[in-house]
Amino acid sequence: MTVEHQLRELVRILVETPTPTGNEKALFPFLTEYLKSHGFGVTEQEVTERHPLTPTGEYSNLVAKRGESRFLISAHLDTFPAYSHPQPYTLREEGDRLIARGVVDIKGQIAALLLAVSLTDAPCQIAFVCDEERGGIGSRNLKFESEGVLVLEPTDLKPVVAHAGAVEGTALFFGKAAHGSTPHWGENALEKAIAFADALKTHPLIADQRHPLFERAPLVTIGKLEGGSEAMVVPNKALLNFDIRVLPGYSAKAVSDLVSDFGAKFKAELKIDDVAEPVTLDENEKVVKAIKHAVASIAGQEPSAVGYWSWTDAVNYIQRGVPAVVFGAGHLGVAHSDEEWVKFSDLLTLSQILVKVMEIWA
Repeated sequence: MTVEHQLRELVRILVETPTPTGNEKALFPFLTEYLKSHGFGVTEQEVTERHPLTPTGEYSNLVAKRGESRFLISAHLDTFPAYSHPQPYTLREEGDRLIARGVVDIKGQIAALLLAVSLTDAPCQIAFVCDEERGGIGSRNLKFESEGVLVLEPTDLKPVVAHAGAVEGTALFFGKAAHGSTPHWGENALEKAIAFADALKTHPLIADQRHPLFERAPLVTIGKLEGGSEAMVVPNKALLNFDIRVLPGYSAKAVSDLVSDFGAKFKAELKIDDVAEPVTLDENEKVVKAIKHAVASIAGQEPSAVGYWSWTDAVNYIQRGVPAVVFGAGHLGVAHSDEEWVKFSDLLTLSQILVKVMEIWA
């Protein structure tokens, strides 16, 4: 079997085993058998903590170790729900692209890792963790000993050394119903919600954020806006769900306080669902240097470190005092989308880089 065929088959098996959050254990039998066949000892670690967003389900981490290693590669097993994805669990190919739910976040990354461990006998630790997409309880409760962690996520094959923080929340706005032809007799709750969002987007504490590792981009996402029935009725209620990214050097708590102030100004029922501060990692850490060296040896050029818009398990590891860098194939922007994809050639390259990292660390 060629390396290309082996990788394609690994991606297919992983993708066609649905693992939305809470169902990660569906892959345990396959992963256990595969890793044992390549010299790993494999153990399951039950996770008893529950997160408000994931109160039910069977949660465990799968941990594997080959030889004596102080280096850990971590990958979450859960994917985002299928939602409107047209063919979520059928692997499709269009040229160099592989398409399916979770193929870039994160089944393709895992397939590249599994291929890599078959191409080298270098010592390594691997952790397949649960609940990354919702609460992060897997990495928060993982039992391990390591001097450095590589967290697999789509990063365009560039090492991530900074994470944006976030403020997530939901606001309920109230108005006064009236005939749609006489909006001045009512009070439009939907317009209040839109004005609230616009006020956040343009406030200097949000709009003026800058960081050299992050491209200029909008920092506010409106995830849900609900209200009203038709144009002939002024809506008296509206619900807005939002997310605000917070760049390193800025305070997520300060942004959260600003949101609360705006909530009071607009007389909204406001619920802050999450406040996460930005996190950074020193580029001189051994794990960052190892990844840069490995990429340079495979691709011929050392990559620049970048920032990451999303939370990852690396945040939990860094906050526990273990240097953790995020790295992988494909682009974060297409994850969770209806046509999630990753280049097959990039996964092959990732596999080669992972082999090199394991051998460097050994």
